[in-house]
Amino acid sequence: MSSRLLTLGALVVAGLAAPTAAHASPGYADPWPTSFHAFTSSGDFARGASQHVRQRRGSITLARGAQEGVWTSPYVSPQHGFSELVASWQATTPGGSWVEIGMQAQTATTTSRWFTMGRWAFENSAAFTRTSVDDQDDPIGKIYTDTFLAHDAAPGGTPTRYRLRVILHGAGRAAPTVRQVAATASLPGDVPQTTTSPTTMRRTVDLRLPSHSQEIHHGEYPAYDGGGEAWCSPTSTSMVLSYYGVGPTRRDVAALPADPVFDAHQRVDGVVDYAAIHVFDQAYDGAGNWPFNTAYASAYGLDGSVRQFASLRPVEEQVKRGVPVVVSIAWDNTDSDSSNDLTGSSITGTDGHLVVVGGFTASGDPIVYDPASPSDAEVRHVYQRSQFERDWLTASDGTTYVIAPGSGHGWRGHRRH
Repeated sequence: MSSRLLTLGALVVAGLAAPTAAHASPGYADPWPTSFHAFTSSGDFARGASQHVRQRRGSITLARGAQEGVWTSPYVSPQHGFSELVASWQATTPGGSWVEIGMQAQTATTTSRWFTMGRWAFENSAAFTRTSVDDQDDPIGKIYTDTFLAHDAAPGGTPTRYRLRVILHGAGRAAPTVRQVAATASLPGDVPQTTTSPTTMRRTVDLRLPSHSQEIHHGEYPAYDGGGEAWCSPTSTSMVLSYYGVGPTRRDVAALPADPVFDAHQRVDGVVDYAAIHVFDQAYDGAGNWPFNTAYASAYGLDGSVRQFASLRPVEEQVKRGVPVVVSIAWDNTDSDSSNDLTGSSITGTDGHLVVVGGFTASGDPIVYDPASPSDAEVRHVYQRSQFERDWLTASDGTTYVIAPGSGHGWRGHRRH
């Protein structure tokens, strides 16, 4: 499931039920392999091929005088191959400059076309609008908004390696700078319906995120999908930025265009509106593009990337490091099939939704800051590990946003003042 499906279903307030501890099988193993690779240092960028591109403090930018440049990575070979891939990147794009990220897959016999994984800038301009690219297909695979999916009958079988490309576009004297380009690749299989990963927790950890509800934004900025159900992704991303104390300033929020509903709401939690506008994908016509959200977070000096995990155990490791993790999940409490329930949620179901895992109980149940809650005060939930893990893996093959503290490179993000 790509982020194109991240739209909530009918909203019904439900009572909270007490979660239960996970009961893991002694012989548990992750159901499929995942791989993440990032090019993010001078040495990494030196291994690639450059045209009209130069290095600067561990990042890449345009060569002096160039208006367009290309950097192409060496091939990356995940150990078990891959059938699914999402790219992500970290860039600054001043003055109308922008970047285009590409990916090329290779099977045992065939090399794919170059797929466009996104055209991105922090701010839109008269000459450029942030967007994914529709209608990309070839014998190897197809792009669904932000996700490459290999065809079952691809010539040469399952793709075995890929490479990434960055095209940097200048605007007069302004040039983009890229500090990371990365991809998460996986070979998903069937999700175990009766087996839950064993927890690594020994005590309760709750990162106590500032809470934002998407529901209080209903009707705001209809040109950007109108808030409410459509804004789970920027609301989740905004909670993580608020946790780190970065993001748009009060002046930034005050400078947003007038909107009658937003203004009537006294511009409450305006950081969510600001994020929705700055991650909005023109082709997708929504704010749920996964790498656009991590690129937005990274523009504030954070280390954001899209990752895929095959169990909650690596999410626990991130939380123990103080890093909240955004996950893409779906559930349905309205049908007779209990294998897709999520007990205690504030809504009856969703075809795809973003929430923040901001902690775990000592017994391994996730502490979830769920933006699909009636108010900011009701965002914190504790869900059953077995249900949450199963629903997440089934919905998105374990897709997450990992947004961690910045990793240096002399990076200057858009800090909150």
